[in-house]
Amino acid sequence: MPMYDHPFQITGNWSNNAFSFDRRKNPTLHVPSLIEGGLGDVVIGDQVVFEDFDETDTLRSCVGLRNFVRMKHPKTGKPIILVDNHNHVFYFWHEAREKGLIQSGATLIHVDQHKDMRRPEGFLTQDESHNLKRVFEYTNWVLNVGNYIVPAMEEGLVGKLDSVTSEKELGALGPVGVQNFEPLRGNLILNIDLDFWAPEMGYIDRKLSLGKTREWMGRADLITIATSPFFIDQALAIKVLGELMA
Repeated sequence: MPMYDHPFQITGNWSNNAFSFDRRKNPTLHVPSLIEGGLGDVVIGDQVVFEDFDETDTLRSCVGLRNFVRMKHPKTGKPIILVDNHNHVFYFWHEAREKGLIQSGATLIHVDQHKDMRRPEGFLTQDESHNLKRVFEYTNWVLNVGNYIVPAMEEGLVGKLDSVTSEKELGALGPVGVQNFEPLRGNLILNIDLDFWAPEMGYIDRKLSLGKTREWMGRADLITIATSPFFIDQALAIKVLGELMA
């Protein structure tokens, strides 16, 4: 059964729609469909995909992508999945495993302004984690942008996590294929949140952050990228995406 083949709405008090659910009027979030394409198909949509109150207690209704996009790395041909809200990558990690593109115990390099390491309410069983329909439901009705990594580790899809949320962590992680990265060849997921290049992260050397991330992209077996509408302007996110793909 194809997943993300049609757009849909989340209306209940779950997943990303649970944020400030009782304070928002008619809380509903849009989830786009997935298309095959390239950079030219990465377009800002017109539907609200994330809504919550910011640090000034102002409600922000954030528009995301017109479509999620499945594309290929321009040099390696390895798969790239682009989404707006970051929890959707959980489904695509499992899809990749079922296709044999990665294996259980994969190393995850997580480049993000946030750790995304909260624990969700409940986990998939081992059998459920190999049922893509069940994974799809869990991704969209249980998980949110802050809690999708722990369940992937609990069930063994991710065996090792290298989290890069600061310049210190960025500098501490060397090139893939060197030193401690040598065993990662053949089973590496690179998970990027474009909010790592939001204005408040401007203290990080841009040449270093783009250069290292491009290096990891060239070595990864699967690349998942989120545009995170609540945390970075989407036009800026798409601009950064273009720089990473250059």
